[in-house]
Amino acid sequence: MRAEAWDDAGFTLVEVLVALVVSSLLLAIVLDGSATGRGREKAAQESRHALLVADNLLARAAAQPMGAASAQGTSGSLTWSVDETVLSRDPRNLLALVELRTNIADDDGHHLFTGALRRLKAVPQQ
Repeated sequence: MRAEAWDDAGFTLVEVLVALVVSSLLLAIVLDGSATGRGREKAAQESRHALLVADNLLARAAAQPMGAASAQGTSGSLTWSVDETVLSRDPRNLLALVELRTNIADDDGHHLFTGALRRLKAVPQQ
C-alpha cells in the first residue's frame, strides 16, 4: 500500500491558472467591446447634433431675403457655414432659384454633414 494518499477532490494549480487566463481574456474582450460602443455612441450623438444644427441653419437661411443667407460660425463644438448660390432667375428678374448649402464639421475639422435646399426667393428691387 501507498504511504501517501492523494485527494483528487480539489483543482490543480495548472487548472486554476488556465481558468484565470480564460476569464482574463473574456474580460478584456468585454471591456474592449464596451469602449468601442461608447465611441460609436459619441459619434452618433455628434451626427444627430450636426443634423439638427444643419436643419435649423437651412430653415433660417430660407427665411432670409436673397443675398443675406451666407454666414459662418460655431455651435458648441461644431463649425458651420451656409452659402447661397443663385441658380437661375425668371425673365422679369422678380424671382430667383437659389441653392442654400450648409457644411458642418467638428472641432477637429472632420466633416460631419452637408445639406442643400433649393428655394424661390424674391429678387430685391433697387
